[in-house]
Amino acid sequence: MFLLAAISYGFSIFIDVAVYHLKFHIHDIKNLRYLFSLINVFQFSARAFVLIFIPIMAYYTETVKDIDLVWRITLYSHVFVILLLLLLLFKKFSKWFSIAIVMLLNRVLGKNREINLVENEKPSKSGNSPKESIFKKILFSGSIFISGFFFSVGITFIYYLSFWYPQKSLTLVSYSQIINMVGSLLLILFIDPKIMSSIDIGEGQKEINILTRSRIFVHISLILLLLLIKCY
Repeated sequence: MFLLAAISYGFSIFIDVAVYHLKFHIHDIKNLRYLFSLINVFQFSARAFVLIFIPIMAYYTETVKDIDLVWRITLYSHVFVILLLLLLLFKKFSKWFSIAIVMLLNRVLGKNREINLVENEKPSKSGNSPKESIFKKILFSGSIFISGFFFSVGITFIYYLSFWYPQKSLTLVSYSQIINMVGSLLLILFIDPKIMSSIDIGEGQKEINILTRSRIFVHISLILLLLLIKCY
């Protein structure tokens, strides 16, 4: 069952990132709102996987009380995230997966409603200076990294840390909610508008690649942090 928890968490993060790949690849002006409603259904499914992950982690933390097992589940969770996100770096897989998910949801929810998918336009050349582009790229990547780091720490590390502070479990939960809120605000205020505005003008591939790579680096960092904690 502990592998189910790790896999579920991996799929939840994969879906959160894959949603932007869907928004980039899937276009149909006549069914724009309908397509976005299908994508929202797909995005909401990430919460279902979190709902699988949380009770299992709570069970091993409060009932089994095996700190080593909880550490391993946390480690495996981040490993699965990395393996799944690596798939999205392949453009052919990203496009195939995006179309397959939309077609599946359309068949189930839209009763095979006719939709005509068109490819996103090729990115136009940016007029920004090299220094400005590098600065914006670093700022954007940093925002994604911090957002993903806070969000993942708040969800996965709380169970392991609860063994160290058993009398302050409610305090840890409160802190995790604050950390999650900070990560969510960064996503809503800075990351999502940047990506969506780029997609609207026929670009977005660069931003989505930065998003995917940055999230991979987040989970690599969390694995290193877990190993460091284990050593000390």
